[in-house]
Amino acid sequence: MTAIELVVLDMAGTTVRDDGVVEQAFQRAAERTGVADRMPWDDALQYVRDTMGQSKIEVFTHLAGGDVVAAENATAQFENAYAEIIAEQGAEEIPGASATITALRDAGVSVALTTGFAPVTRDAILAALGWRDLVDIALSPVDAGRGRPAPDLVLTALLRAGASSVRS
Repeated sequence: MTAIELVVLDMAGTTVRDDGVVEQAFQRAAERTGVADRMPWDDALQYVRDTMGQSKIEVFTHLAGGDVVAAENATAQFENAYAEIIAEQGAEEIPGASATITALRDAGVSVALTTGFAPVTRDAILAALGWRDLVDIALSPVDAGRGRPAPDLVLTALLRAGASSVRS
């Protein structure tokens, strides 16, 4: 049996309570930019739900019908809106998340957090939770090349942690 050297966890909804923050930020970004105006609102919102964890620029590029400039603007507005909501409401961990991460690290296992958010949003969440020093690695798609469902985030975490194999 291979010893576990690295655990890679998602942020929103896995270690960090979401409570609809992603959808709220998406709604604010859509209102500010009109990025979802080409389709019915319910379809756009469902697409956002179906693509949770993926790179936000990719999600917004789809919603904008391939218009990269509009997608970049919508992504920036999403990040701004998410930061506003975190400032208004704070951030909250999923019960037991920090204790589990601490136990893993105490056992000698490296812990990486991954997210589809841009680094500015990821770091704002980590700061709001006081988790900057809790994890070994925190990655966004820009850090790895591609977001989910591509394996880039996990493979980048493995390389940065210096794990001996994918199996570990």
